[in-house]
Amino acid sequence: MDENTVFIYENSIGKLVFKQDSPFWITDIDGVSGVEIDIAESRSSRQIGSSVVGQSVRPRTFTIDGAIFEPLGTNRDRVIDVVAPEVNSTFKIEKDNKSWYLDVVPEKTPEIEPGVGVQHFQTRLYAAYPYWRTTESLVTQIAGLNAMFRFPFFTGGNWWVSKFSDSLFKEIENDGNVKMEFQIVFTARSAIVNPELYHVGTRKRILIRKAMVAGERVIVSTFYGKKGVVHISPSGEVTNGFRYLSKDSDLSMSLLPGSNLLRVNASTNREGLHARIVQDEGVKSGA
Repeated sequence: MDENTVFIYENSIGKLVFKQDSPFWITDIDGVSGVEIDIAESRSSRQIGSSVVGQSVRPRTFTIDGAIFEPLGTNRDRVIDVVAPEVNSTFKIEKDNKSWYLDVVPEKTPEIEPGVGVQHFQTRLYAAYPYWRTTESLVTQIAGLNAMFRFPFFTGGNWWVSKFSDSLFKEIENDGNVKMEFQIVFTARSAIVNPELYHVGTRKRILIRKAMVAGERVIVSTFYGKKGVVHISPSGEVTNGFRYLSKDSDLSMSLLPGSNLLRVNASTNREGLHARIVQDEGVKSGA
């Protein structure tokens, strides 16, 4: 087992840490680097070849071969208990100061061979969302007041505590090789109407049709399995905000690999709008 790589399987039951100095090893893992893609095509009379009309990335299934060391009885039971059927889990790889994860469920629970001193096992995991994501997140402010105060602090000359960003546009980078989903947080610093996020490249928008008062927030998520809208009142009351989402809003909006040009606006008092993007630090197709 690679001494520089740590694998972690974790859920509500417990955690298994696979590394060189632990009683649990992963000896082989297959299916973590590639993804399978279904391609839809059309073909007309006298056409050479075909035209690609759509693509869909399949869920990921991967197989793990491992070893269990002494004390065998206790550790064998631990593997069986933690890698349990129908329990949502996280499978994580830590290497080179980076941590990548998949949300998984067992497709086949561990099959363990009897043995003396060491027992080998095989299990198969299923990830409905096939892309690897970093455990760390990035937060980027795209509208509102930018914090300017920094330490060390020097009292001489002119300086700013904060400064208003008057640009309608903001570029955000996606350093991964696949589309990256995100969360947009609209916060009213003063009374505003109809805050909007627009992706210039894809022409997709997220528009909230609502007059908002100071302290009010609307959070829109495009993350897989977490798509939706949350409204938070100035007093902190949390409710479903889907009714405020415009009909032409698109919750499939994502950040494409490379640079993404976003526009933030409000139909009234844009200066009172604070907006920030919360995204995974990285997303990629394989690990």
